[in-house]
Order: sequence, then structure tokens, then C-alpha cells
Amino acid sequence: MTVGFSILRKFRRDLMMARMKLGMNLLLGAACIAFISFDASAETFSSAYTISLYGLTVARSNFSTHLDDKNYSITGSLKSAGLAEIFDDTKGTVDSSGALGQSGLVPSSYVVNYVSGNKNKNTTLGFAKGNVVSTSNTPALAKKGEWVEVSQDQLKAVADPLTVLVIKASSLSTTCSQTVKAFDGEIRVDLVLSPIAQTVVKTLGYSGPAMKCGLRFVPVSGYRKGKKQIEYLRNAKNMSVTFAPMADTGFYAPILASVPTQIGTVSIRASRFEAME
Repeated sequence: MTVGFSILRKFRRDLMMARMKLGMNLLLGAACIAFISFDASAETFSSAYTISLYGLTVARSNFSTHLDDKNYSITGSLKSAGLAEIFDDTKGTVDSSGALGQSGLVPSSYVVNYVSGNKNKNTTLGFAKGNVVSTSNTPALAKKGEWVEVSQDQLKAVADPLTVLVIKASSLSTTCSQTVKAFDGEIRVDLVLSPIAQTVVKTLGYSGPAMKCGLRFVPVSGYRKGKKQIEYLRNAKNMSVTFAPMADTGFYAPILASVPTQIGTVSIRASRFEAME
């Protein structure tokens, strides 16, 4: 029992690292924005993801996305499940809002709250014209060791963890030929995409072609030099994300993702995409 508790505590730390550091929040962001349709009329979409380790469900996420011809808003939640919930209960909520721009979603506000055991955390970001102009973390960041500070220039033209992997491309085949920049309130990273293969995916709400991309994690600032988790993600070779087209908009969003941790690979898979009446 002690061994199981230790493993699940370590998984929880790695899960939160992946969620916060990859700006997903592959674990949040991938789920929330799939199948956004940039129609002039207001629309609301509901989506759900299952997060698993060694084939066992360890967390679930649910998202509601509302958009009109100018603006978007996303509300989501993540909660541990199965054995992970028994040993270490983690739950969180996340909200992002902003405008629909020519090159993609342009955030104006991002707020995440989560509780893990008896620990509470809040991060709030404010944006102006795609640049981060305010950052609040409660509790304050613990900058230990040889800390790489985030400069103001590094916070220009960046996305929050929910919108970073909404990709605008000329075609499905060119989706992976991009580097995107993300900031989660602590760490500033570049996510370098590279093509692997075109594939076919099927889930509730979508069945059709998709593009699997390799994903490389490049820390820029906002971390302690030599930190094992950061170095592990920096050197990871088998990280991937699979994009599906969002109707005929020229935008593509994640439908599957695979994130390595030090105890195994976390898989994120869409279980539902639904347009709400």
C-alpha cells in the first residue's frame, strides 16, 4: 500500500507538471477547443477527455466552449479518477477568454484554480494584444536554486495553456510545421511540432483524417536550472499530439496526445465532442 501511495503521489506531481508546463496544458488544453467552428452565429460546444496511465483511467476533464463572430470563452475542469482519486485527490478548474483573431485565438484572460490534497493554487494571467501584461500566482512562486527569470520580451506573442495548440495552417499536412510559444504563469516554453504521419481518428462527434505530430518541449525561462522534471521533458523523444481539422476554418486542434513522465506515458484521448443546442 505504501508503494502504491508513493507511485500515485509521484504520478500526481508528474501529471500536474505535464498539465501546467505543457500548457494542456495538453491535459487541459487539448480537450477544450476541439471542433471549434468559427461561424458568425454564437455556438457552444461540450467536450470530454479521458487521461490514462498504463491503460488505467487516472483523470477526466470536461469543457464548455462558447464563441461568436468576435470572441471566445472556455470553461473546463479536471479531476483525478480511479486509484489516483483514492490515493491523492486532485481537481481543478480553468477559464480562458479573448478574441478570434486572423491567426487564431487571442487570449485576454486566463485563470486556473486547483486543489491537490490540502494544497490550493491559483494562477491568473492578463493579456493585451497577445502579450502577457499581468501575472498573479497564489501562493507565490518558490524560486529556488539557479532560477531562469522570465523577461518581458519573452512574454510577447504568447498563448495561454488552453489556446497554445489551436493551430492555423494552410492544410492538414502542414499543421506540424510550427513552433508555438506558451506561458502558464511560471514557465515560458516553446513547443516545437514536427510531422510524423497522417492518420484516421474516430470518436463521438468526429470521424476522419488527422495529423500526428512529434512534440518537443523547449524550456525558455521560468524554471530552475537542472530540475529533473524539466530536463526529462526537454529530452523526451516520444511526446506527440494528433490534430484534427475544425470544419473548413483552416484551424486544427488536438484530439489525441501522449506525454511521457518519469513513471510512464500519460495518454489523453477524446471521449466526446458535442455541439449543444
